[in-house]
Amino acid sequence: MKQLFFTVLITLLIGQINAQYPYTQKFTFPAQLPTQVIYDMLSDNKGYIWVATDKGLFRFNGRAFVKIPFDNTSMQSVSYLQKDPEGNIWCMNFYKELFTIKNDTLRNYYFNDKRIVNESVIVNYVATKKHIWLASLENLYQIDKATGKTIKRIYSPEYLGITSIVKNGEEVVAYGAKGWIFKYPAEKVEWIKTPFKYNDIRMMSSGKYIYGAQIGKMRLPAFTVQKGRVKLTKPFNIPEDILVFHFASTSENEQWICTQTGAYLWNVETGNARLIFPNQSITDIVKDYQGNYWISTLDNGLFVCPSLNNKLYSINPGSGFDNLAKVTTINKDTVVVGSTKGLLTTFNIQNENKLHYKLPIATEIQFITYDSVDKVIFTNRGIINLQSPNPILVEDYGKSVIRDFRKNLIVASYNRTYVLNNPLGSHINETPDTTGIPLYSHYMKNNIFRPGLRIPVFRNARSTNILLSKTKKYFWIAYYDDLYRYCFSDSTFVVRKNNNQKLIARTLYETNDHYLLAGTSNEGLYVIQNDKVIKRFHVGNGLKSNNVKSIKERNGKIWVNTDESLQIIDLKSGIITNLLDEYGLGGLTVNDFSLHPEKLLLATTSGLVINDYRGKPVNEIINFPSIKALSNGLELSINSSLSADKNNISFFFDAIQYKSPTNLNYRYKLVGLDTAWKVLSYNIGTLNFYRLSPGNYDLKIQAYDINGIYESELKSFSFKVLRPFWQQWWFILLITGISLGIGYIFLKFWSKRLMLRQGLKERLFKSQLVAIRSQMNPHFIYNVLNTVQGLLYDNRKTEVGNLLGNFSDLMRKTLQSSDKQLQSLREEIENLTLYLELEKARFDKDFEYKIEINLQDDVADLIIPSMLLQPFAENAVKHGLMHKAGKKELTIKFIQSLDGLDVYIEDNGIGRKQSMQINQRNKNKPQSFATKAIAERIELFNRLYKLKIRHDVFDRFDELNNSTGTAIHLFIPKYDKERINL
Repeated sequence: MKQLFFTVLITLLIGQINAQYPYTQKFTFPAQLPTQVIYDMLSDNKGYIWVATDKGLFRFNGRAFVKIPFDNTSMQSVSYLQKDPEGNIWCMNFYKELFTIKNDTLRNYYFNDKRIVNESVIVNYVATKKHIWLASLENLYQIDKATGKTIKRIYSPEYLGITSIVKNGEEVVAYGAKGWIFKYPAEKVEWIKTPFKYNDIRMMSSGKYIYGAQIGKMRLPAFTVQKGRVKLTKPFNIPEDILVFHFASTSENEQWICTQTGAYLWNVETGNARLIFPNQSITDIVKDYQGNYWISTLDNGLFVCPSLNNKLYSINPGSGFDNLAKVTTINKDTVVVGSTKGLLTTFNIQNENKLHYKLPIATEIQFITYDSVDKVIFTNRGIINLQSPNPILVEDYGKSVIRDFRKNLIVASYNRTYVLNNPLGSHINETPDTTGIPLYSHYMKNNIFRPGLRIPVFRNARSTNILLSKTKKYFWIAYYDDLYRYCFSDSTFVVRKNNNQKLIARTLYETNDHYLLAGTSNEGLYVIQNDKVIKRFHVGNGLKSNNVKSIKERNGKIWVNTDESLQIIDLKSGIITNLLDEYGLGGLTVNDFSLHPEKLLLATTSGLVINDYRGKPVNEIINFPSIKALSNGLELSINSSLSADKNNISFFFDAIQYKSPTNLNYRYKLVGLDTAWKVLSYNIGTLNFYRLSPGNYDLKIQAYDINGIYESELKSFSFKVLRPFWQQWWFILLITGISLGIGYIFLKFWSKRLMLRQGLKERLFKSQLVAIRSQMNPHFIYNVLNTVQGLLYDNRKTEVGNLLGNFSDLMRKTLQSSDKQLQSLREEIENLTLYLELEKARFDKDFEYKIEINLQDDVADLIIPSMLLQPFAENAVKHGLMHKAGKKELTIKFIQSLDGLDVYIEDNGIGRKQSMQINQRNKNKPQSFATKAIAERIELFNRLYKLKIRHDVFDRFDELNNSTGTAIHLFIPKYDKERINL
């Protein structure tokens, strides 16, 4: 707490020679709490300290005060702090406005009822599970929390003047003027007259009882209320000139009286009240979960007492600042302390009696060494005993002394180390007894202090400490430039580091296992065995500082005091524990310490602090209330799922540590991302993770003390980042299903279409065979042969040859076209010309045909269905021209357009109407299937191709409406744009 608390509270009055109080530390304005005026405090279920001040409500976690904002208020000052059974925090300001905390904001609990609004004074309130009880001077209002501030009942005493109301669980007790008391629940809920009358009382709850007593300067008997039963107790024994403000309870057995001049620990049954925290206008006292006492004042801010077991004794109250340099335990009852001003005092820790020694003013006490054989104390100021304030001998013994087995005094001083004879003997100025000590003979010198005095001098060099071994066969002297070991059998050895560098010690100590411990001013602590350094403790492996002041041993553990802290070292494991932090003494500057059989004694800059050492801190657990997680401004619950596009998350956390807040650290690991633990400092309370990949995550986080004393439970917050919807199993399953469905439908459709197309192909080939059949039918062949016969009879051999040549060419081309569904327009015209030449030979001179071509492209580049046009020409000849008398004409025109080919087939025959009449009269004539073949063939092509063949048949008439023949328009699309493998 050194960074957190930096000054000491206790200011003792001159004349209070034997007064002792717990060690207490103060927060100063404006370093911590931004005000000195505190009205009320509260420690909640999570471990936070709540402070109600003239500047608002603050929440404290051991490291920082956080102000809680209002949603709406008439004034900032709040008081009357309390928590309801659900753990909700409530408070009230002095304008009758009630507040409760929701989402880290003070929400105004408005009272709309005019009866409450019109009350001139609101005395207090209590919040229970179901009700808000509001006490004015005149009325007690029972308000239903669940129904929104609706007044349920009003209980008014017979006499005006309700002075106090308090709760103990769901039990509510109020006190009114002239002895009226209200208890709820009860068999009959009403105000009851009691025989004891108080003008102005305050009540408090300890969790077991409700206590009540007169405030001010009256000392009437107190009373208790438990389960509706009222019992009087004795008045508290505080002087009548002290003004009582308030009462507080920190446990069932700790009740406090808060007064204008301090706080008293009050035994309610006996009335005994003992001043614990003096000299302040104290408004409240609370106790946190780690055992610290928090004391609020009306005008001097906030104080904290780590433990009532840490007693602070003022040894020299009349000398100003009580800065103690050394302390030594003599026996169970007696200790000796020395100050930086050279004052030396024997102090009895049982009865607190002191014996101040009459010493001239000098520099600070450098050492205190007790000789248990002669029962005297050696210091750098001389020799004293425990019974008389007058010293036995006033002498400057430098930095340190020891006594050899002949009771000679070996002195380590500022400029040399030497031996004096027994200062308690009859001849104190004579040469020391060196009999049987070869070492002394080796270092014997002449004329050191006075003529004729011969004493051993080991070195003419400044020394800082001297230590006699437990075997008493040798001793060590720490010089300014080296560490020497002297053996009485006359040997000297210089103890150095393993690299033969000098070891410059400041203090020396030998353990029960005969390890020499050498504390230095800048290199930490050296552990030496058999004159060799075997281990070193320093800042790098756990010491708070490399400047070692003093060393002790207890139960095999090494206690080391540095200029930063008092620590315990386990030599076997190397574990170092910070004792000052453990016992809430981290703010102390400890100059020296002593290990009493039952206590820890500390010589500090503020006096003598005595701790009742108990081996364990009050509470080793660090409260870690909760972790809050936010993503995109929304708070998350555990096991939440983040969408793939909102994969950023922030964690907010706050552990509560009062014993050693600046030693608090966090270790964390985001399982799913991190493989090793990471560390955060105490002043960091936020973790941010950005663009997390899809997967499951679990934040593991724990608060711990760097000294290994305290730790919290391991907190866990699990969540997941979802895959993008296209990677989700349901989407993959859906797409797979859809794909399979589409595939199945497509397969079915493709199969059906394939089968249909195959059927169409088969029908198309069949229609092609029909077309071939129509061109090669017996009747046509018979007609051609009959024409050939006629020409032979007429001896027209040349024409017969031409006819047979055309016929053979037509047959050949027809057979060649039988395996093609599409062919060039040139091939189709050639076939059509061959057919028409045969027909022309048949009709002899009466039949003429004409083929007109109007094309942009070459006839060889245009593609049309094979054998498509001949049936149209055949119908024109067979049904239109055959029965016409006179000249027969057939015209075929080919005109190319942007979309395809327009074909016009025109004849000057008898027309469709007359042709149908002739066909009806000649029913036995074999039916020509050319028309049917044309229609089917066009239908098949139109079903196979997107581009459609269109054909229309028109009757031609003259001016008199007589038939002049038939015209056929045939549109053939460009099949070269859409080829189908047929």
